[in-house]
Amino acid sequence: MFEKLLRFRYIMIIVVITMLVSSLFFLIGGTVMSVKAYIYFIQMGLTPTQEFKAGFSVMTGLDAFMLAIIFMIFGLGIARLFLFDSTPDEKVPTWLRFHDLKGLKVLIWEAILVTLVIFSLHVLLTPEGHSLKTLILPGAILILTLSLFLMRGKEKE
Repeated sequence: MFEKLLRFRYIMIIVVITMLVSSLFFLIGGTVMSVKAYIYFIQMGLTPTQEFKAGFSVMTGLDAFMLAIIFMIFGLGIARLFLFDSTPDEKVPTWLRFHDLKGLKVLIWEAILVTLVIFSLHVLLTPEGHSLKTLILPGAILILTLSLFLMRGKEKE
């Protein structure tokens, strides 16, 4: 009976494919945004103008790259847990060497924290980013970081 239920885990192939395709779209989008910013910056004579600042366009591309990494980690992590769980650790990259959902959660948590830090830098550097509302994002990053730190401290005990 249990073996019949385990066959349903192959439905996760749909999830994995969707995550990896989403990651590919974010990679393409980030590349296009970055290349457009570089080309426009070179055409402007390598000097930023008031209406176009190449760094912000490159930061937007970096945000897309970070989202692509999160989707890729999520897709490959789900594949590791549900589809390739019997693969020996020597045959997978070191960052995919976990055997439970908690390991995947921590990996995604760390990737999301890095992405939030980069995104908050992007928001804080824009002229519209100078208000009290922009302190919410760094506060959330601080809370998430402390939570991760406390959880990891419990693991070491």
